[in-house]
Amino acid sequence: MIQLKFSVRPYIKGSTGQVGIKVRWNQSKSEVSFFTNVWAEAEKWDQDLLRAKKGTTHYVRDMKFTYLEINEAIAEYREEIQSIFDKCALRNTIPTTDELKTMVNYALGRVDEQTTSPTVVHKKKTFKEMIDWFLEECGREKNWDDQAKEKYTQAFQHITKANPHIRPDKITIEHMYKLKDWYIKNEYRNRTINKQVTMLKGFLKWLNTKEGYQVPATVLNFETNLKVLPKTVTFLHYDELLHFAHFQFEEDRSGRLGRARDFWCFMAFTSLRVSDLKRLKTIHIQDNRIEMFAQKTGEHLTIPLIEEAQRILNKYKDMATTDGYVFDIQSSQKLNDAIKDAAKAAGIDRIITEVYYIGTDRREESHKFCDIISNHDARRTFVSCSLAMEIPAETVMKCTGHKSYNTMKPYIETAQKQRL
Repeated sequence: MIQLKFSVRPYIKGSTGQVGIKVRWNQSKSEVSFFTNVWAEAEKWDQDLLRAKKGTTHYVRDMKFTYLEINEAIAEYREEIQSIFDKCALRNTIPTTDELKTMVNYALGRVDEQTTSPTVVHKKKTFKEMIDWFLEECGREKNWDDQAKEKYTQAFQHITKANPHIRPDKITIEHMYKLKDWYIKNEYRNRTINKQVTMLKGFLKWLNTKEGYQVPATVLNFETNLKVLPKTVTFLHYDELLHFAHFQFEEDRSGRLGRARDFWCFMAFTSLRVSDLKRLKTIHIQDNRIEMFAQKTGEHLTIPLIEEAQRILNKYKDMATTDGYVFDIQSSQKLNDAIKDAAKAAGIDRIITEVYYIGTDRREESHKFCDIISNHDARRTFVSCSLAMEIPAETVMKCTGHKSYNTMKPYIETAQKQRL
């Protein structure tokens, strides 16, 4: 093994402000300059430490870069250059200028695979490639549907927006703090931030099991410590539900509002999710009950049909599709939109007030129920009204398919308030 001496000197390129990395080796006979994707202002550059001064923000060519972004880009190049020289030393080879440029650019994902020899350096997967691998492997193992994969993909997109130069094998606690700050800056609620960070940590824990990747324990144990208030449960009281279920729409020639109301109320009387409502077939209805498996969880559902639910079924008994579906529902989104119009026409305008936090900032919002009502509020209505009628939680869970008593806790607390 030979000893390779080299120097790495970050600098600002002339009047352009682009941050460059100059590398010299082989007794200064060989020299290469790399140019990063960050720019800096000369007066905010530390000439001794060769990095952006702490706490500075740089505005160059209508672009904005914080000192953290600039110094992280420099550190990324330093690490890759050091790694490549270490590998060359082990092979007792001195890289040429072309070889070093190719190997560094390839390791940073800046050149195509064909432009370098795989025997020289083995490029680790990019963040996107690791994410695709994670979704494929865990998705198959846990039987994730497209919606679940989309949620993870969204969380990963957030961290790359917050940290454009992030690498899956170089993630640090500073990246996590930067992600948290990015969420707050972009007005995400604390509840959402915690959820997204939890999903990211799930990916990182999986990554930590892969050969060649080691995630620091401080990252895996990272907590946002953001204040979160109990979530507001939005639902119709039983008298509101009956009013809605029997409301006569005066201007509804196409029947759009009436159908949306009926489908929503059927979910409220049975606890079905919209995904299961769309899948409901005549063969699932036996002896005044619904017997089917939930699409989302795979749980077997046994749901008794109360009089109101049976009334809606009778109304649509001659309208089943040729495939045997009980209700002809075009899409969940169209139903979601139509139910808002139906609720507005029926006067479902009780004010719903929600209090939440963004960072340390307390916010409060009030809306008419008809403006925020959604498909899932029907299921919440079933659970809340059932518990308010003192139907045991265990019985309700058999209908809804809930496994954990903890998931019912917000509904139980809401039902207790209704009975007071």
